[in-house]
Amino acid sequence: MLKRTIGLAALAVGLLGLSGPTGSAQPDKKPTPADLAKSKKAIQELQDFVGEWNIEGTQKMGATTTAWKEKVTWGWTFKDGDGWLIVKFAEAKGTGTGKYYTSGEVRYDVEKKKYLLTLVAAGKDAAKQEFVGDFARGALKVERKDPKTNDVYRITLNTVSEGERMAMKVEKQDGGKGPFSAAFAMNGPKEGLVAGGPKKPECIVSGGAATTPVSYNGKTYYVCCSGCRDEFNANPAKYVKK
Repeated sequence: MLKRTIGLAALAVGLLGLSGPTGSAQPDKKPTPADLAKSKKAIQELQDFVGEWNIEGTQKMGATTTAWKEKVTWGWTFKDGDGWLIVKFAEAKGTGTGKYYTSGEVRYDVEKKKYLLTLVAAGKDAAKQEFVGDFARGALKVERKDPKTNDVYRITLNTVSEGERMAMKVEKQDGGKGPFSAAFAMNGPKEGLVAGGPKKPECIVSGGAATTPVSYNGKTYYVCCSGCRDEFNANPAKYVKK
């Protein structure tokens, strides 16, 4: 019992601890329009993440398996011509935060050609964890190293069942050596999705599947999230023209 308690405490420290710098969040120089276009195109590869997901998390420590439920919401946000994804974690009942994280964002570093996932850990310190990696074969795979322990944490994010379910897998490599072992996993369906239902309209801002109607000059268009809705309402003529 004591060993399992110590193991859980060590895992929590590693997951919630502040990571060292693994890459520049954004280049210091002002991005050019071409850079912004490349960044947005790269983030559009993650379009299937957008939406509300009813997630069940599981974590196995020895012979004990812990399960919990969360609502994870992904959406776009825009500023100064740039666009990236943000994510929020909440208890399934809609109060509080997720078990390990409260929020986060995914950006793309055009110069380094890397995806940058920043997550805010649940807890009083609200430490930020910075992961760096790539998107390939339908999955975003990013890593960070703890500067104190050299433990490496790997997160894999992807959708399965033709976009009907989201999966998040977190793995740990002790001391940065040897094989990775499972830390915890999260998996669940998209809110309001009907399997085999009609194809959703295309988001006029991001190009993904859309469900939220917006209007301009008496015509109805569709967007995929509140971020895209706000962006459209700020400059509807720009997107209607496209």
